[in-house]
Amino acid sequence: MAETSHEIRRQIDDTRTRLGNTIAAIERKVDPHRIVDEHPLTLVGVAFGAGVLLATTGATSRAVNEARDQVKHGATKINETAGSALDGVIHAIVGAATRAVAEKLSELLHVSGSAPAEKRREADARRRAQVRAA
Repeated sequence: MAETSHEIRRQIDDTRTRLGNTIAAIERKVDPHRIVDEHPLTLVGVAFGAGVLLATTGATSRAVNEARDQVKHGATKINETAGSALDGVIHAIVGAATRAVAEKLSELLHVSGSAPAEKRREADARRRAQVRAA
């Protein structure tokens, strides 16, 4: 128990060194590059087994079907939005064309409706002038 501070420091340094060596050994053991380099066939076998497992569980086909359904749903929403926008554009065009045709018809009817009245007035004025002249 009568250890000196120098001995305690030396023990702490020794413990640090041992821990550092242990951590370095663990890092070497779990280094993915080293594992691939030392056991390439084992990793190929594991990858093959995982692929077979996924293929037999149907997980991939479910994932594909789910992705397809999501794409269909998104396309349907886009189509509906585009359809609504197109309906709005068509409605605006038809409304503008209807107003333009109505204005033109109104102008034509006003001109043709007023033309006989003007002709009658002109004819009446000519007759009065003829009566005065006679």
